[in-house]
Amino acid sequence: MKKILKYLWMYISCLFPRDKSLVVFGAWLGERFCDNSMQLFLEASKVSGLKCVWITKSKKVYKQVKKLGLKCELWGTKKARKYQQKAGYAVISNGISDLEHTYLGGAVILDLWHGIPLKKIAFDNDLDKNHDSLKQRVKRFFKYAPLSKIYYFAPSENFREIYKSAFRKEDKYIITLGQPRNDVFFGENKPKPYFKGKRVILYCPTHRREGNIKFDLKSIFDLDRLNKFLENRDYYFMVKKHFYHKDEDETEVLEKYDRIIDITAGDYDIQRLCMECEMLITDYSSIYIDYLLLDKPVIFYCYDYDDYIKNDRGMYFPYESVTPGDKAYNFDELMGALEECDERGRKYQENEREALKDFFYCSAGQKSMGHRIIGLMLNQKL
Repeated sequence: MKKILKYLWMYISCLFPRDKSLVVFGAWLGERFCDNSMQLFLEASKVSGLKCVWITKSKKVYKQVKKLGLKCELWGTKKARKYQQKAGYAVISNGISDLEHTYLGGAVILDLWHGIPLKKIAFDNDLDKNHDSLKQRVKRFFKYAPLSKIYYFAPSENFREIYKSAFRKEDKYIITLGQPRNDVFFGENKPKPYFKGKRVILYCPTHRREGNIKFDLKSIFDLDRLNKFLENRDYYFMVKKHFYHKDEDETEVLEKYDRIIDITAGDYDIQRLCMECEMLITDYSSIYIDYLLLDKPVIFYCYDYDDYIKNDRGMYFPYESVTPGDKAYNFDELMGALEECDERGRKYQENEREALKDFFYCSAGQKSMGHRIIGLMLNQKL
């Protein structure tokens, strides 16, 4: 009954007049202030002609946004419901559950997504569920009929067909632009570093099986050997696991290693971390695609490659053809790549990085582009 009432209200909300100057924003199921939604919110809040409101479940986020002097309302309150019922535009990063979509019937929704997909996503990800079962098709029809005006922003023309398939949307709902979260790379006022005075190597692995397989750092790394390398080369190794693994505590494992720090549970913006680090280590995460815009070296530590390719999400492209950097399939190879990368710096694999940057990003996406999306809203082009 509760779900029926929810869907019913979604249809009723289509009858409310929508104000195209009012924009509501949300991210990561309403729990975080981050990603593409956050960056566009910060930029749009400065623009005359738009009223921007962040909606969140988190009291911590609520205080954070209010401290910035910006408009924020708590999920489930009358004020939050009122804004969502009136908003002409709704901006999300993960999906419609970033906001209370019960109240968004008839609104124009801008799904900025949360990265450029290397792994198969949404309807292309057949490990999650059978998207074409009768139950799923019926549920999808009733759920999305009042939420039909959803636009997606592909980073380049190479991703247009992927987005059409992944989100099952017509071509007119796919806009080629890029990701506003990368605007921070191009601003004149650079954010303050988190680790001032430290040379940082950032390790950002993706999740395994949607977070159901726990990371075990001591089995992935020879921590003694890694820490010694870091001391000799004057680096700090920051571990930033996927959001799904935020509750995994590595404190006891790492307590004797002063150069290896797990920052997963901390409140760190990933774009700022990318700007600060001197090299990135990842595996199958698309974070390296953002990192290409900074023209700094990447190492791919794919120690479980065979298992991941066989048992986890499929990929849109052959892994080796779109990953510009050394592939380390075991710890010894990782150490060799780290030494090489340290010695050659930015010149390490630079030609390969440049070619793939142009593959992943259109020209507009290789510079600040949030203002383009804001312009579409201001001029009511969507």
